[in-house]
Amino acid sequence: MSSDLTETSSASSIVISDTTSSDNADLATKYVAKTVQATCKICKSTIRGTKGVTSNYNRHIKEFHKSQYELWQQQLQFNISPGQKKITDTLTVQKVKPASTSGAMYLSNHPRQVELEKSITEDIIIELGLPISIVERSGFIKFMFNVDPRFKMISRRTLNRTTLPNLYSKMLDGLKSFCSMATFMSLTLDLWTDRRQRAFFALTDNQLNSDWNSDDEQIESNDITSENNTSIEAQDILKQLFDTISSENESFRLPCYAHTLQLTVKDGLKGLTGIQSSLEKISKIAKLSHSSTLVSERFEKIQICIPKANITRWNSQYETVVTVTSIQPSDLNEILIQTQHRDLCLKPLDYQMLSEFVSLLALFAEATIATQAQNIPSISIVAPSILAIYHDLLLEQSNTKYASSLCECLLESLLSRFGGLLEQMLIDINITEKNKNKRFYDLYKDLIYLLAPFLDGHFRLRWISSSLLSEQVQEELSNKIQQLVFEQCILLKHVNGLPATSANDNIVTSPPIQTQPLFNSTASSPSTPKRKNEISKYLKDNDMDSMLLLNSSNNYPTLSKLALKILSIPATSGPVERVFSQSGFLFRQHRASMTRTTLQQLTMLKCNRDLL
Repeated sequence: MSSDLTETSSASSIVISDTTSSDNADLATKYVAKTVQATCKICKSTIRGTKGVTSNYNRHIKEFHKSQYELWQQQLQFNISPGQKKITDTLTVQKVKPASTSGAMYLSNHPRQVELEKSITEDIIIELGLPISIVERSGFIKFMFNVDPRFKMISRRTLNRTTLPNLYSKMLDGLKSFCSMATFMSLTLDLWTDRRQRAFFALTDNQLNSDWNSDDEQIESNDITSENNTSIEAQDILKQLFDTISSENESFRLPCYAHTLQLTVKDGLKGLTGIQSSLEKISKIAKLSHSSTLVSERFEKIQICIPKANITRWNSQYETVVTVTSIQPSDLNEILIQTQHRDLCLKPLDYQMLSEFVSLLALFAEATIATQAQNIPSISIVAPSILAIYHDLLLEQSNTKYASSLCECLLESLLSRFGGLLEQMLIDINITEKNKNKRFYDLYKDLIYLLAPFLDGHFRLRWISSSLLSEQVQEELSNKIQQLVFEQCILLKHVNGLPATSANDNIVTSPPIQTQPLFNSTASSPSTPKRKNEISKYLKDNDMDSMLLLNSSNNYPTLSKLALKILSIPATSGPVERVFSQSGFLFRQHRASMTRTTLQQLTMLKCNRDLL
């Protein structure tokens, strides 16, 4: 059924007709005449529009019939009574001033306004990792009013578009200055994906400053689009970066020591056939402590918290076993019996098996934790720890009764990965080429692992004299290391005396292996006896402080420079993994809509806060 509708618009110059037909009556009812046509009374033209909306009609009258439009405007103003309220009067919100203000709001350049804005940005959003939207929450606005009633809250838009980008630019300038002043630096690289499977890579620069502190500065954190690993653009960036670095004769790659230990233990755990039943009991007890209210309450009463084992980290299983076996057997079995889990009670045989398990992995756990510590040299720990683990496994072979298969697997895995380092320590190891792990074996032959302990005042050559090596091997290894240090001192002096050839000459990670030709050509240098005396004096110094060389740089000028260079190398990829830990904290589940640019900026600002 058709119908004629009329709406008044622009002095009733438009007549609107409904175009719905009887065939579409149901649709017309549903959509309420969504499309209508209007006929201008003046020019008889047709204008399309929507029912209830007159903007198209008004625009037509204003453009084509200007005189009629102005007349209609005058009539409209004339018909409004003076006392009649406008709609805007009803909608206007009256602003209520705070009850206790001490004056007008601060201007944008007022020192107090700038100070509070900086504190909100750097301390709350960057340092604490709170969301940017906090500036729009009523509770925070009220809190800031109590802090200073005259403070004008910064907007979220200003933070995103102005404040954070400006801080990011300032941080990048500081980072460039930091890198340009570096004498030596070491780089760590890693890839990471966030909750939305967006790929990022981070690069960190590790240096030792004059106070013997390790400075870990995040150089870059960029997103990369990938289907498998990285995009072509990201690959080009990384290739160009490492080509530039590797153009230096002193630059090459070192593996992550903690990761290599992880793989070594993972292979060794395949030999758990004899003590598997005892470890299964430990696993079930740990699971119960987190899933059963009765069990967890009883452990809480005796102040015990059992960590859950993580399949990707072997030391988490080690910590679980250590925690459970440290509980008094009577207390543990009493809890299990009271909670109807008598089958999980540990017997004396279980404790003997678990004791051997802990004994075999104790040094692995200690080395993993020690090399991942922050703000201390870690490369100097590698060689002493590997030598200690090797001799410990040899002794355990004759002492273990139930975990002998585990001991054999650990020793075999250790030799396959760290055999190259043991060879550099003049140890004869019985391993075939087939059993050598090509990925790690040769990398750990790097002489950096022998130089680093010597330059650490805590080790020097004591780790050799206190080892189980024969006296002859100890003497030969000590002489070898002293000769290496002597050669590196000459090389360092020679390189420092040459003019710079490129902008990347400072980017080095470790000394080259082949230095004999250079040493032969400079052996007659007049300063050679002085360097030998410096090494002898250093070995006789009774100070056990790891900071000895840098704290006494006047007494050891050449050795202190060599220590600054070599000890800046991290033994693990821990520095770059800490960067992604910060990214994971910032990109929490309830912040999953964060853009990649914001995530990159916040991560960089968080990790490089001291450059602001």
